[in-house]
Amino acid sequence: MRKYWAVFKISWQNAVEYRAEFLGHMMLGLISLLVMYFIWSAVFKNREYFGNYTFSSMMTYMILVRFLHFVKRSNVGRQIAEEIKEGRLSVYLTKPVSYLRWWFASFLADRFFEALLRILMLFTFLLLFPKVFNFPGISRFLMVLFFLTISLLVNFLFNLFVATCAFFVTDIKLFHTSLFLIVDFLAGGQIPIDIMPGFLKTVGNFLPFQFMVFFPVKIYQGEFSLFQILQGIFICFFWIIFLGYFLRMFWLKGVERYEAVGQ
Repeated sequence: MRKYWAVFKISWQNAVEYRAEFLGHMMLGLISLLVMYFIWSAVFKNREYFGNYTFSSMMTYMILVRFLHFVKRSNVGRQIAEEIKEGRLSVYLTKPVSYLRWWFASFLADRFFEALLRILMLFTFLLLFPKVFNFPGISRFLMVLFFLTISLLVNFLFNLFVATCAFFVTDIKLFHTSLFLIVDFLAGGQIPIDIMPGFLKTVGNFLPFQFMVFFPVKIYQGEFSLFQILQGIFICFFWIIFLGYFLRMFWLKGVERYEAVGQ
């Protein structure tokens, strides 16, 4: 485990090295929150409810969506795909390390760094607009943290699943970008799943992406019963096992086809 801890530390150091980029990301996050604030202020100007949301509950949802952006965002799938395409995977296959564990350590460091950035962004915004966000209590907050842990694993497995496509096609950049735009929408990253049209709501509630954004936020807002939360945990673990099984199958088939053309 020490070698993967070393990978984690190196990846963390790489993430914090560029301070200007750090500040730039935080400013962009604040600007997006301000835009959301003014948009939803206009929507609620002449109405009290939008669906079953008040202005306060909608802003709480949108603020948490921006905070949870670190859970559903990652370039690890694209980076692995580039290594496969360019033949750099060979370097890892000849070493006494697990390639997937190596990338998981790097993935966690990168996500923890962005979580720190999002926390600073969130506190800065709340200093400006303290009345638009509701804190539910420590028990619900801890449940959200539990789901975030599961969500990170789902995100990593899905990234690997997409990356394995690089064994079978030449370039996955367009596929990767398009797919993660769809994932962001179906996770509730643009609008809550429960105010989507019927078909999209059904799809969003079935797929695992809701556990990256929508499900943790609704737990935070206290809109799920204990039974619904336990049901969500069961569904989430089903998807983890499902993705893990097919990922292993596709990865092994992909490695058999791998030719290290880039090298």
